[in-house]
Amino acid sequence: MSTSNPVLDQHMPAADVSSSRSKLEIVPRRVKFDYSDFDNLFYYAGNSCISSMWVTLSATFPAGEGEFIKSVKLFENQIRDPKLKAEVRDFAIQEAHHSLQHRQINKMFEDLGYQVAKLNVSFKDELAKREQKWSPEKRLAQTVCAEHVTAVMAHHALTHPEHMANFPESFRNLFLWHAIEEIEHKSVAFDVYMECVGDIKLLHKQYKNFTRFEFPFSIWMGSRFLLKELGHKVTWKERKELWSSLYGKGGLISDMRSLYKQFLRKNFHPWDHDDSALVEEWKEKLAPHFVDK
Repeated sequence: MSTSNPVLDQHMPAADVSSSRSKLEIVPRRVKFDYSDFDNLFYYAGNSCISSMWVTLSATFPAGEGEFIKSVKLFENQIRDPKLKAEVRDFAIQEAHHSLQHRQINKMFEDLGYQVAKLNVSFKDELAKREQKWSPEKRLAQTVCAEHVTAVMAHHALTHPEHMANFPESFRNLFLWHAIEEIEHKSVAFDVYMECVGDIKLLHKQYKNFTRFEFPFSIWMGSRFLLKELGHKVTWKERKELWSSLYGKGGLISDMRSLYKQFLRKNFHPWDHDDSALVEEWKEKLAPHFVDK
């Protein structure tokens, strides 16, 4: 009796064809940043909205990237392409070190007064519920969506470093290093999904929900929670500056809207947008922060 699955088999490559379309080597790096340069609760030009937004984003990374690793590894035994298998290993190492660095800076945020630990508990509880309720296919689809959004944000960071001029140097370098590695492995989860699942309808459904509702709502609610715990009353000036940073000229959302939308294009692949030269440029600039193994 045949044990092949015709639904999966139509998406799986022949033995001599790699299902990985990565254009860069995925290089796990050790880095060291000194976060002692934070001396202000609202470190981003005194703006509480923008400052808390980036704190919220950092707070989501340890648990979030842990879920990225787990959701991809759920399919590890189904991957037939040796190159993709190796990339999954390096992807997991990169993500684990991202989690480590963000745990360190999140502790610093906690020391400043942000209730990051409480926020992280809430986020971890939500992920634990998903582990029980969501299928492995849906969890992997969610990771693919989040990885694309992260890669788009990474591209924005590397092409608009001036937007992080108000960050303390350590935080700026943390995000720039993180951006490099997010771009390096931006197609790994996608390639695993296409080889092992291949359900485009599910992927597009998850993407629309994630980008239009879940991601912006979770960041907004997290920022709101942090500021409420601080007892800080946001001013209209701060709100206006936040809106401009997201939707103004060169803003995070307005500047990257076309790349966000590419995901829903027929036959899309993350490396349709090739930013490998950008990564090479920033690897040289950040080399002093890389620690030899």
